[in-house]
Amino acid sequence: MKPLIETNQRAVDVAILLLRFMAGLILFVAGAGKVLGWFGGFGMTTTLELFKTNMHLSAFWAYLSSYTEFIGGFSIMIGLLTRFASIALLINMLVATLLVGFKNFFLGGAAYPCLLFVICLVLILTGPMAYSIDSVLSNKNEKHRINLNFSTAF
Repeated sequence: MKPLIETNQRAVDVAILLLRFMAGLILFVAGAGKVLGWFGGFGMTTTLELFKTNMHLSAFWAYLSSYTEFIGGFSIMIGLLTRFASIALLINMLVATLLVGFKNFFLGGAAYPCLLFVICLVLILTGPMAYSIDSVLSNKNEKHRINLNFSTAF
């Protein structure tokens, strides 16, 4: 019963690692599709066109948004400059949520960027935790010694 009531710091570190990695992967793949045409994306030329015609936004905003997802997603995935990247992605997802709109919130697609917004907010508040490059570089505590024995995490 005790594991269900008490919080285990190692379990929290693993949970944030999983959250950070999956959110980063999702954003990286979305950005890579917009920038490079990877993973079935359209590439930057089509992205520029879509931003201009569908959202009436200039090329500057298309580049900024696409590269924020591409670089920021990779950054939080590996846990490097996590809070900085999360702030940039939080702003990006807020704008995406507002552009999609709240009509038919779940069916219209605003729920997706809104969820990523909340995940970025969580990463800003918690930081990358122990299993990250940020933790290794900060060298403030002993958490940089990554122990991958997950059997003791729960």
